[in-house]
Amino acid sequence: KAYDAYEFHTIYHGLFNYCTLDLSAFYLDILKDRLYTTPAKALARRSAQTAIYNIADGLARLMAPIMAFTAEEIWKYLPDAPGKEASIHMASLPQADSQLRDDALAEQWRAIRTVRAEVTKALEEARAQKVIGHSLDAAVVVGLDETLYPQLDPCREDLRSIFIVSKAELVNGDLEDAYHSPDMEGIAVKVEPASGEKCNRCWVHDPSVGQLSDHPTICHRCHSSIQAMEDNV
Repeated sequence: KAYDAYEFHTIYHGLFNYCTLDLSAFYLDILKDRLYTTPAKALARRSAQTAIYNIADGLARLMAPIMAFTAEEIWKYLPDAPGKEASIHMASLPQADSQLRDDALAEQWRAIRTVRAEVTKALEEARAQKVIGHSLDAAVVVGLDETLYPQLDPCREDLRSIFIVSKAELVNGDLEDAYHSPDMEGIAVKVEPASGEKCNRCWVHDPSVGQLSDHPTICHRCHSSIQAMEDNV
């Protein structure tokens, strides 16, 4: 609609905010762990690469009319795919796929991002008080009310990566001696130094670091990744 109305500023701001807020400060920040540490052929890594490819393809098409040279350069670096045009300026704008729309999932991720923003504030407060340095130095316990808890409970195993901490626990209810958001009710965050030594490979603090005689400076997770990569060589 913005292109049809020649509202190029709307397009620019939309792309800019998406790249800085949704991608750089959120999605790609979370993905770094799996992209850097999991085996090359791991499902989680390949899934992330597929998503990134689709995002890059769509972004390049959307920016092509107003950022012609940048979009063309991106296009040349994208992997070849069946039906890929020789130039992005021969390609069409991306079409929305209604089958990919999931309103319930979108609502869940809105809740996750709301809680993540408060966890980040709690981590910043703990950093200012010299409790932790980097966020991966932290272990957090997040207490949520009856509205938010059901939204985050299904993905509790992924919260460590989403919050970018070494350990994350989720409880249903309030917490004592915790950070309470001045803006959001029903969220309490307790931040403590993570137990275990820091893994030299993934930077996560884990009690398993030092237990492996062949790789004493890495955690069990990274050890499994290395073994899987060696097996595929």
